[in-house]
Amino acid sequence: MIQLLLIRDSIKKVLQKYNLAIIPVLRFITAFLTFMLINGQLGYNEKFTSISMMVLLSAASAFLPMGVTVFFAGALMILHIYSASMFLSLIFIVIITILYFMLMRLAPGYSLLIIAIPVFSFFHLEALIPLALGLIGAPIAIFAMVPGIIVSVLFGVIKEAIKMSAGSMQIEDNLQTYIFVIKSLIENKLMMLMIVAAVVVFFATYICRKLAVSHSYILGIISGMIANLLVMIVGGLIFEVKTDILWVLLGTIISGLLSFVVQFFKYILDYSSIEHLQFDDDDYFYYVTAVPKLSVTTPNVNILKINGNEEAGKE
Repeated sequence: MIQLLLIRDSIKKVLQKYNLAIIPVLRFITAFLTFMLINGQLGYNEKFTSISMMVLLSAASAFLPMGVTVFFAGALMILHIYSASMFLSLIFIVIITILYFMLMRLAPGYSLLIIAIPVFSFFHLEALIPLALGLIGAPIAIFAMVPGIIVSVLFGVIKEAIKMSAGSMQIEDNLQTYIFVIKSLIENKLMMLMIVAAVVVFFATYICRKLAVSHSYILGIISGMIANLLVMIVGGLIFEVKTDILWVLLGTIISGLLSFVVQFFKYILDYSSIEHLQFDDDDYFYYVTAVPKLSVTTPNVNILKINGNEEAGKE
């Protein structure tokens, strides 16, 4: 454990020291993965699927606020859909605009989730976001998770709608396509199940993490993992939602392990050094349990160089 803590502290020091260089690199990687996912799901315009275009957009995103990356992602989706169906792009613009302004109005600090959730969902790590937010976030994050889940489901709905429209310019055909998109979102049982799972996992993790018990964060992660499995597997069977049980199981386990990494880099508590304090004021008597954060000090190693020839000459 001591070695792991030393490694963690070393990584934190490197991040702090080279912050100006590391953050743009991380933003570049995040943006590149996002644009790659969009091109893989909605690659209807070849001009925007080239590596050079993705690198250019990612490079611009690296030195700009994350809100710009969200804007680029939305614009890229709209351009791809417009290339396949002009009429369908209109309804997509309306939906994505409503979701974005709902996100910025209710949970502006979590705007990155609207693109992070689709990316993690692509790798079957849907449980990671609610688990991590349950450990380090606040309940307001729920209003950011819901738009992200809707966007991740919207990819598949738009692809089906484009197949239906087949480039038709007839008003009646496009009206049927609009109805299909709205109906597919409103009646999408999988999307509803994913939203319920995210909310339940978040609160299971968040509530357990807040408990005044030893290793509450471990209890929170385990509770969140169990909640995700129960909702996705049992809920899927009850409401007849097609889910891949193997991927749900593997994704939940990997998400749980990554959540332990998140907690490890946030802080680890030293439960062997718990202190119980008592004090009072004019109105109350207080009983306080203080749990120190576990940390180590990097040892300073002094190396003394002895020149054998000089010592021999002095003698």
